[in-house]
This record gives sequence, structure tokens and C-alpha cells, in this order.
Amino acid sequence: MSLSLFWRLASRKALQACRQVSTYVTKMRYLFELKEDDDVCRKAQSSGIFYLFHSLAPLLQMSGNRYLAPPFRASELERILSKFGQDTRKIERSVLIGCSDRREAWFALDLSLGSLCSSDSLQKSEMETELQGSFIQLRKALFQLNEKDTSLIFTAQALLRWHECHQFCGKSGQPTQKNVAGSKRICPSSNMIYYPQMSPVVITLVSDRTRCLLARQSSFPKGMYSALAGFCDVDLLWYKGTSSQRCDSASQLHPSYASWITAGVPMLNPLSVALPLQGCPKLT
Repeated sequence: MSLSLFWRLASRKALQACRQVSTYVTKMRYLFELKEDDDVCRKAQSSGIFYLFHSLAPLLQMSGNRYLAPPFRASELERILSKFGQDTRKIERSVLIGCSDRREAWFALDLSLGSLCSSDSLQKSEMETELQGSFIQLRKALFQLNEKDTSLIFTAQALLRWHECHQFCGKSGQPTQKNVAGSKRICPSSNMIYYPQMSPVVITLVSDRTRCLLARQSSFPKGMYSALAGFCDVDLLWYKGTSSQRCDSASQLHPSYASWITAGVPMLNPLSVALPLQGCPKLT
């Protein structure tokens, strides 16, 4: 390879990297603007993409052996809401979950929010027929969900759940109000501002180099197992939670595993059941 050709290829790769960084920075700036400026976010809602939920269960469509999360345009969503006799202003209850490189905003909307319990089941069934999909519990669809949609749907569900659980101010007891993007909630009475919280977790693969220790909860779908995991408490460092000194919490699952468990996690669901796998690839 000639030197001139080498430099042309290197320059081309450097230019592509700069473009990617520039696109990312532009995208992050736009997201920040959407979160902080209600007027800009409200305008983005009118032309944005929406992902639908019902009681925190995402709307999914089966494609082959995988689930896809179908996106809906704002105009299409307004038509659907009108058909079911609901106020199209319900779109304002949506939350911002991201945007594309072309500055197309993505939102999530839970259609059950504000509905009467007596009509929820019938409405849900009718909506599934109209939308040609099913509202499925995310944990049950986890391993069949399209890879592209996984992160987006999990983000949407977490944010919707946070809003559902933080509708009142912890200081004044009065109702809080979300901003248009849903990036925060504000109490008009106490002027307290609440932001979505992150809960750090630890997941650990326990192995004796020939076998792995997996566990399951009673709520897991049939055949689903997981590596040991748990939330980090405020006084626990993550690396201490996975040290051999804390393996007592894992060894309580079954006495026969205590001799070969090399690591553990600090918080295990008491409903978990340990299961060693035979024939696992040897870890190095």
C-alpha cells in the first residue's frame, strides 16, 4: 500500500469519526432542549413517534419468532384516541424517551393512565384489535423482543412507572405536575422539583469453572433463569457485594453449593431457586 493511499484511508476514517461525534453532540443538545423547553417539546410532540403501553405493558407485534414495538405517528395516534372516544390531549401525558439523528423525537404513552378501572379490560381488548398487537408484560417478552427496541422499551417503561409512583409531593402531600417532556415533576405548592431516580444493581456469574449457578423467581416465565442479581443498598459498595466474603447470602440457597461458590450478591429474592447447569463452557 502506497503512503498516499494510506493517508487517504486514514483521513477518511478520521472524518467519519468526527461526523459521528458531531451527530452525537447535536443529538444530545437537542434532547436537552426538549427536556428544558416546554414549547419546543410540545412542537416535537405534534410530529413525533409514539410507543404505546397499557398498564406499563408495551404494545408488541409478532414478526416471525420475534416481537417488534410498532411506532405510531402523532396524527395516527390522534385518530385512534378519537375512535375510542378519548380526548386527543391525552398525548400530552406522554414522556420523552429519545430522538433520532434526524431530530425526530420519540415518546411513550400509557393508554390506561387516567382510565376508569371498570372499562380498562374491554378498552384494552378493543385497542389490541385496532392496533393489531398485544399489550404484553415486558418480562415475558424479554428474550423475544427485537434487539433494536429493547433499550427503548425498557427506558420507556421505567420512566412511565416513575411518573405513576410520584404523583404527589413528599413534602406537601399535594399533586405534582410533570413538564411536557416528563423529565421532571414539580410541586406548585412547595416548589420542590423531582427527577427520575436510578437504582444501581449488581449481577454476578457464580461459577466453579465447569458449572454456573443460575436462579429463578416464581414470577419468571417457564424455562427462564437468570444470573444472581440484586439492588445495591445505600451503604454497600458494588465490588464488596460480589466478593467471596459476601457469598453467605448466595450459599443459603442450597447447602451443597457452598463448597464451590466463589462469589455472591448481597440481595437475593427469597423466592429464588438455585440451578446448576451441566455442560457449560469452561470459563477462563
